[in-house]
Amino acid sequence: MLSLKQIQSFISQISDVRGLSEEDVENAILEALGIAYKKDQDLKDALVEAKKEKNGEINFYLVKAVVDDEGVEKGEIKFNPQRQILLSEAKKIRSDIEAGEKLYFPLPKIDNFSRIAAQTAKQLILQKLREAEKKSLYSEFKEKEGKAISGVIEKKDTHGNIYVNLGKILGVMFKNETIPGEVYRPGQRMRFYVYAVENTPQGVQVFLSRAHPHLVPAIFTIEVPEISEGVVEIKGVAREPGVRTKMAVSSNLPGYDPVGACIGVKGARVISIMNELNNEKIDIIPWDEDPLKFVANSLLPAKVLEVKALPRRTMLVLVPEEEIPLAIGKNGQNIKLAAKLTGWQIDVRSAAEPEKAVEGGLAKPEEENELPES
Repeated sequence: MLSLKQIQSFISQISDVRGLSEEDVENAILEALGIAYKKDQDLKDALVEAKKEKNGEINFYLVKAVVDDEGVEKGEIKFNPQRQILLSEAKKIRSDIEAGEKLYFPLPKIDNFSRIAAQTAKQLILQKLREAEKKSLYSEFKEKEGKAISGVIEKKDTHGNIYVNLGKILGVMFKNETIPGEVYRPGQRMRFYVYAVENTPQGVQVFLSRAHPHLVPAIFTIEVPEISEGVVEIKGVAREPGVRTKMAVSSNLPGYDPVGACIGVKGARVISIMNELNNEKIDIIPWDEDPLKFVANSLLPAKVLEVKALPRRTMLVLVPEEEIPLAIGKNGQNIKLAAKLTGWQIDVRSAAEPEKAVEGGLAKPEEENELPES
């Protein structure tokens, strides 16, 4: 008599080695045994299931789906007597049964499979375990999508793509997802943003990024408890990887300082994250529901005197003459990130000559700034 009790230690061992639950291992074995029984008993067109009984024994059943008589008579349902049973016949066996349910018919018990069937069972168990392992791996990493994850650099290929050891799987970071100028050495531990997880015929693939704008808020969510606790909320982010990031934050607690929470005592939190991102500068911006104030805040550290809303979703920002270089930033970096962060076109001009356009003083919001749902 086949019994799962006899192989419980084997199930536990496989569960530990493959990182699967014992239930998943049991299901894989039962599914494989059902197929092996079908082969052993030459039940080609039938559907056979192996079931674990309360006493741990394994029994086999012929499974038939209950179909409506009228549907079969009208030709709406193609009837297969090996896998289906008419409702009228099924009700003779169980009076309360309905179309769409299944009936299980006990099959003869067996103690041992034939040599061929046993070999089939062995191969199928390995196959089902691999499938269960793949499903478990996909579920585990799919939950990490949109979050920061730690991994160790494994290798770099000839195309500049980086392969990262994530423990159970190798993730890949394509060259265009790396931070410009950052060096990646084998054995180096870093954090990455998981922007996609796919289940492919070749296996589970995890796609990583160090350049993704959402890596910064993902790391802050880990490092700043007030964010994960919901006291501080990240409202938006704009980033030039390896150079500068602007992140807007607000507080869900009246009187609480969200910027201070992200910066930390003596700047400890933000400095730590900046170092982790190849010394990328990070500006923490106080978010404001008033777009005029928000735009003014986004241009920090420049001092803004006045902001005016113009047609075509444009904000005219007036600053002291000497503050123009700071408001625009090196290569227009500050004003471009401010425009991306706020979603407004920003026109920076001198307060002394508001009618005169400034070279490099106009920036458009070139990309979306929405954060993924947590």
